[in-house]
Amino acid sequence: MIAKSKRYREVAGVIITFGFGAYIASPWLRRLGLRRQNSEEARIQRWKKFRQLLETLGPTYIKFGQILSNRPGIVPDELLEELALLQDRVPPFPTTEAIALIESESKKALSALFSSFSEAPVASASIAQVYDANLHDGTRVAVKVRRPGIEQIIRADVAIMKDLARLMQRHPELASLQPVDLVEAFERTILEELDFEREQNNIKRLRSLFEKDETVVIPEVFHSFSGPSFITMTFIDGIKISQRKNLNANGYDLSLIAKRGFDAYFKQIFEWGFFHADPHPGNLLVLPGNRIGILDFGMTGQLSQADRNALVEFVIALGRDDVERIVETIEILQGCAVEDRKTLERELSDFIAEFGGTAVKDIDLNQALDKGRRIAFKHRLKLNPDLYLLFRTISLLEGIGISLDPQFRSLDAIKPYAFKLLRKQLDPRNLIQNKELISWLADTAQLIKHGPGDLRKILGKLRDDRLVLHTESPATDRLREQIRDTGKLLSMTVGFGILLFTGIYAMKTQFPPLIWNLNGISLCSFALGGILLLKLLRAWMKSPR
Repeated sequence: MIAKSKRYREVAGVIITFGFGAYIASPWLRRLGLRRQNSEEARIQRWKKFRQLLETLGPTYIKFGQILSNRPGIVPDELLEELALLQDRVPPFPTTEAIALIESESKKALSALFSSFSEAPVASASIAQVYDANLHDGTRVAVKVRRPGIEQIIRADVAIMKDLARLMQRHPELASLQPVDLVEAFERTILEELDFEREQNNIKRLRSLFEKDETVVIPEVFHSFSGPSFITMTFIDGIKISQRKNLNANGYDLSLIAKRGFDAYFKQIFEWGFFHADPHPGNLLVLPGNRIGILDFGMTGQLSQADRNALVEFVIALGRDDVERIVETIEILQGCAVEDRKTLERELSDFIAEFGGTAVKDIDLNQALDKGRRIAFKHRLKLNPDLYLLFRTISLLEGIGISLDPQFRSLDAIKPYAFKLLRKQLDPRNLIQNKELISWLADTAQLIKHGPGDLRKILGKLRDDRLVLHTESPATDRLREQIRDTGKLLSMTVGFGILLFTGIYAMKTQFPPLIWNLNGISLCSFALGGILLLKLLRAWMKSPR
């Protein structure tokens, strides 16, 4: 509590210094022992001052500003431009403190761990800084050391933000900004960045996923030389992906690099559902052979299979200008119905009219994402926070891709990639491992087991006029016909389920494949199932609605 009170005083002092004291309530100032200043801020410089204010307050507020910059609609456009300039760089802390932390956590002298250790960091940011070192076997490594005391500062700052958010929530005009939800999502993200053990697991996981991909390089973590506050990993030496002139001078293929970079992230997002969520130019290096080296794994996103399937359907629906299907996938992504479906559909139609008639190569993806985020905010869509990380990731990649190749447009790659994944989902070999299909087959098995008997009893009573229907409708004869039609549809559905189940099960047997890796039993079952499905669809089309 003492640390929180002290931090309150520091934050309020900085706010007043930058001329924003008028926005702090008087009771707070009295509680902190500070006086309200009456100086008026200059309108022309206020957003620049606000950005400088966040940079002065430190890493927590810088990162919060960076998140706000990805949420158009919450803050004015002029402020968005300033927030985009936020620099996550602070003066390095003394190397002696870094060495003390390493030795304290490892219980070993620095010389016992490394044969060499740079006197100054090669990179410094708000959360940590990195040193160039060598292990005793000659392996060159990068040692990432967390800034001492940073966790206490961030936790105190987040506590202050929560207090401010709760105050904002009391005002109707501010409650629509969802300040509490925003701060809670931010808290989760920044605390994950502080967890170096989690980051080590992130690196290990992505390295394993990219193990067979020769175009992407992920560092190897040396767990025996790492601790809760420092990570030792292989040193990746390359050229920053933003240094176009340097890349050209060294003969790199910039178009190929842009394509490989997007392919690497599409794999993470759509295939694995686990992705590196901070691809700013400082975290992406280009290595010989036009390979991509990825650094800094504190910020990652994770998407469920259902979210990934919905995203694929969203991209396909967007390509077909199918507004109704787009809204349906949005409802799947947020887990509930939208509040004002008609208005959302109308705004999405306007969105498609604006961007759909433009050639893919001419679409500004960042502008499209910006408008999409505004629509999401206006309609209070409660999307998975990782989806916002996804939007930020794609937005950053788009900027990098265009800087490498002005003709590059990520939408050119996204659509065919989505269709490729859709085909993969429909591959019979993958259907066997689909949990939803297995669940559906289990339900079908129960229907096969009990359905015919139940249906026979119903039809028997109907034949003998023993079926009693409690209804106020006089159209009993018509109802009987509908029941008979329903019985036929149910019978055909059961038959289709049996054939589909048989065909899929037969794929697991040892019978030799004939075509498309399918054996004779599977082919016959799928062929008969297809015929039955056509009859089922025809009967369904003829049945009254």
